[in-house]
Amino acid sequence: MRALSMLLAAAGAALLTGAAAAQTTNSYAPANPNAPLGSPQNPIPQNSPTPADQAWRLKAGDPNVVSNAPIPDTPQNRAKNGQPMSRTGKMTTPAGN
Repeated sequence: MRALSMLLAAAGAALLTGAAAAQTTNSYAPANPNAPLGSPQNPIPQNSPTPADQAWRLKAGDPNVVSNAPIPDTPQNRAKNGQPMSRTGKMTTPAGN
């Protein structure tokens, strides 16, 4: 019984060490997230977990794909974020989703 608990403790420690190392090696944190993308304060990440020749195979729902939900077009969001950028969007009234 004691050997089993020691084995489980060693396995847990190995998992925690690996998870901590994975979080620190590939993390991307810009110096200034409000700076334009591509500027020295917020550079474009050059390393990706997916090679460029395989990136076209990714789709929404894959574990490595980050997608953003649409922003509802409400009067509150227009006051906060401004009008839409398209000409047609600027001519419409906020209606929500």
